[in-house]
Amino acid sequence: MSASRPLITVFSSISNIAPALRAAGLPLVEIVDEEALSGYGGTVEFDVSKLQESTKAKLRAAEILITEPSALADMLSLDEADLFSNLKWCQSTYAGVDPLFKAKLEFPLPFTLTRFAGVFGPPIAEWCLARIIGHERGFSASRKDQEEHQAWAKSTEILEYRYLSDLTLSILGCGDIGLCIGKAAKAFGMTVVGFSTTPRSNEPALDRSVTDLKEALQTGDYVVSVLPSTKVTRGLLTLDALTAANKENGGKSPVFLNVGRGDVTNTETILQALQDNHISAAILDVFEVEPLPQTNPLWKHPKVTISPHVSGLTRAQDVPKLVVEQYERYCQGEELVYKVDWEKSY
Repeated sequence: MSASRPLITVFSSISNIAPALRAAGLPLVEIVDEEALSGYGGTVEFDVSKLQESTKAKLRAAEILITEPSALADMLSLDEADLFSNLKWCQSTYAGVDPLFKAKLEFPLPFTLTRFAGVFGPPIAEWCLARIIGHERGFSASRKDQEEHQAWAKSTEILEYRYLSDLTLSILGCGDIGLCIGKAAKAFGMTVVGFSTTPRSNEPALDRSVTDLKEALQTGDYVVSVLPSTKVTRGLLTLDALTAANKENGGKSPVFLNVGRGDVTNTETILQALQDNHISAAILDVFEVEPLPQTNPLWKHPKVTISPHVSGLTRAQDVPKLVVEQYERYCQGEELVYKVDWEKSY
């Protein structure tokens, strides 16, 4: 760590992130490389082959870097060993850093990597509750009645809804985001069951904490996965696992929501689980391949709702608070929070 307060190098596709950090009083250098970042964050991926030499020079000089994990993974994959030779700490702009672990890189990396976390709970909780309410109340069917039939309550699902206070929500993953979802669900009167590898006793956001995946799947009327992409969670929700979601008393199978990472399951498993009635519907914000290819059969399945990974977006105005706190820790030689564990890949 430098004796003085080091500059922060910002190389990000997130609009206005550098001005927001500068307004917070942070000393920084912004890399503007329109060729490499053209279309990044949309349908075009970061083009590492178009990195300008001036960009590479700034990266070589960087002690602290703020960037997207996918961009970092691509740059680390370049055959340029000295590109991050001075880097001590990289702050990701996303909560998940799975692109790094999907790339063919050697771990541990020679610098500290921290996740952008602690801010996504409220927006993702809003998304989940909005989707649950919309599905339960038949909002899509109501819109279809309006547009196609100009009919008054033509679809029976508009009338055959359940109160949230009669339902149980099972949350797979009880970190910050999962607990925020639980708190929001309880505000609507839902019973909340949280699944995690370690028990969460006396947690106000949960009515019950379980460590058995089968129990969580059996219990929920709605099941939401907030699981990150790790060695343990990738492919966790197999078809065999989802058979546990069948209600023993013949009740309605749960609706599955995924706001964590798409590789916790896959397209074939979801389609088969729907066909076998292990789940009654799927509301998905994340997928094993993103953007979801147009040829993917999930697009046209009547029981699948697709959302383009927008349940919790990184906004420029949300970044400074965490970065300022982290920067002060770094300058004081203190431990950074949300450090990536190379063994757990999260």
